[in-house]
Amino acid sequence: MEITDKKYFMKYNDAAGRKLRPLTADFLTRFGAGSSKEDEDVFRQLSFWLEEAEKKKDVPEEDDIIRGILAYQTAYQKELTELNFHEAVFYLSEILKGPNKKTPSISYRRVGVAIFNERGRRIYRPPGFEYVTAMMSSLFQQIRQLLKQEMSLSEVFYHASLIHLKMFLIHPFVKNNMKAAILLEKWFLAEKLGKDYIKVPSEKYYCLNKGRYDMNTLIGTAYNNVDYSRCLPFLMMLPESLTIEDIGIDEVV
Repeated sequence: MEITDKKYFMKYNDAAGRKLRPLTADFLTRFGAGSSKEDEDVFRQLSFWLEEAEKKKDVPEEDDIIRGILAYQTAYQKELTELNFHEAVFYLSEILKGPNKKTPSISYRRVGVAIFNERGRRIYRPPGFEYVTAMMSSLFQQIRQLLKQEMSLSEVFYHASLIHLKMFLIHPFVKNNMKAAILLEKWFLAEKLGKDYIKVPSEKYYCLNKGRYDMNTLIGTAYNNVDYSRCLPFLMMLPESLTIEDIGIDEVV
């Protein structure tokens, strides 16, 4: 299934369509049109939740948060292209601590990867690394097509979630695939609906519902047997994230 496919849109629209307009209006009241300082504060909190969702550390370090802010600022200020996406992923990456930290670029993986459960059992096998570059090139070609199309609010959210799901299933990077997929999803929203949509608090929602996120994204044991007929529960998570009223981190820190 491609991200341009509308096979499941009618079911999605029946489930989420009527809820989206009041939810987005409420979201814009809370997070829209802030000052640069207010925007940076929002990006700081979203960056915290982005790191928390991956749960690599007990508490994200300040360096992680600062790099996350740079990634959000890139998405907030720049056009959604594959090159700019690589720059944002670079800021999300530990590579900033290495010898090439002044070069804002990163390549797709050149090794095989897999997703394992807590017991060390493999539960998902992404496509081989030799296919990843072509797959991501195709993904961004389809994103360009979608960006040119007139869409309803419901269609924008539907395709944004499909972009997230597709990229996560490709797993194009060795690390930070969840973080990159979340950012790409919202970057698409921002291109279609306005830049303030980069502030949709989906990071916190995915973090607080990590068990559901894992279950809803892994709809196959390998890329070649993914069952997209099971995608609707995941697609519903982005609209549900608009119900988050506070992205504060006091309850975690």
